Amino acid sequence: MNEFGQDAAPKSEIEKLEKITREEVEARLARGENLENLYLVDLDLAGLDFEGKSFRGSDIRGVYFYGEKRDENGKIIELITNLRRSDFTDTTIADTGQDTIFGRVEAEGATFGFTEDLISRRNRHAAMNNSGERPDAADSGGLYGFNGGGGNFKKTKWDNIDFGGDSGSEALFPGADLSEGEIVGSDLSGLDLSTTKIDGIKIKDPLSLQGLIISEQQIDTLAKAIELSDEKERQKFAEEVKQKGSRKALEDYFKVIIK
Repeated sequence: MNEFGQDAAPKSEIEKLEKITREEVEARLARGENLENLYLVDLDLAGLDFEGKSFRGSDIRGVYFYGEKRDENGKIIELITNLRRSDFTDTTIADTGQDTIFGRVEAEGATFGFTEDLISRRNRHAAMNNSGERPDAADSGGLYGFNGGGGNFKKTKWDNIDFGGDSGSEALFPGADLSEGEIVGSDLSGLDLSTTKIDGIKIKDPLSLQGLIISEQQIDTLAKAIELSDEKERQKFAEEVKQKGSRKALEDYFKVIIK
């Protein structure tokens, strides 16, 4: 069941997306095709090469991009998926039931997120709720259930995302590498990046960092990573850092949690 109380995509979503199998995915890859506007829910796609491919508009909830198998000698072999430079813009990933497994993927240079900014989406959702409507899973703007443990996400781009912090289904990046990545206009509240590599990362105009968890070693890195377009806010935070130091400024100004 996802965050919107649905066990699967609504019928209207299923009807507008073409449902295909792993074998059909492999056939499309062999023809050099993208994987846009497809219903890929719960497919095992571990070990395939998606370098440079677009998943725009597809529903990939519950997909496995990581797996294991035994060779003829009984040795366990990891099935690592190549997602380098792939595009997941406006892809449905959010699910509070089964995770979407990006574990140990090679996703350097990939793009994630949504074209609609998160503030506009939330205002629109509020208006829908007031009128008795309810947004569906494809309209969440979230990465609930995203499991990127151990993945290579260097130089990735993340736009307008709710990472699902404190939902119980927040995105997971333990042991992952987000160095030199760029996160823009997103809500990182409650996200745990304490075991994630974030060297050289840029976090532009975050909607919230409240409850974001980092380690002692990441304090200066995070303080330097934050870029604010609002001049007053930028000056306020810079003054906080100057007067209190990076640790206290992050704790007081953004309510970051430091382990």
